[in-house]
Amino acid sequence: MYSRIILERTNYELKIPFISARLLRNFNFEEMQQVYRTYCLYKRFPSVMPLFVEEYTYPQSHLHCYFESKSLVGFTLMFQYNKKNVAAAQFAWTYSNPWKRLGIKSLEYLCAYYKSEGFAYLYLGGDEPYKRQLEGYELCGPMS
Repeated sequence: MYSRIILERTNYELKIPFISARLLRNFNFEEMQQVYRTYCLYKRFPSVMPLFVEEYTYPQSHLHCYFESKSLVGFTLMFQYNKKNVAAAQFAWTYSNPWKRLGIKSLEYLCAYYKSEGFAYLYLGGDEPYKRQLEGYELCGPMS
């Protein structure tokens, strides 16, 4: 089951407590890979899809980076399909301070960001219990 957020049904702030969020076009790929590696090891994923530099540089890619002080602690790679629909493609963070709940807080931030940009939907991929707590959450229906 695939899920999405109806952005008009959300009311999140355009900030993350204790974290600085920025949309970047210029980035250090090795630094991004290290965050991804740390994330995958922390989560103990038995298998992962490699990330390729081209994913970050496609014209429709949006790279939201999260900083603590001036250190990169996480990122979300988004794909813009058109002027109303955007999808979360990959998230990773270092879990340096798990109590900050960057996974959930970054989703709330992204809802606020894309709502402010006039988007209608933020697609999240598969249904997961942690996603259900987000405002505007819904399962995508079958094709009709």
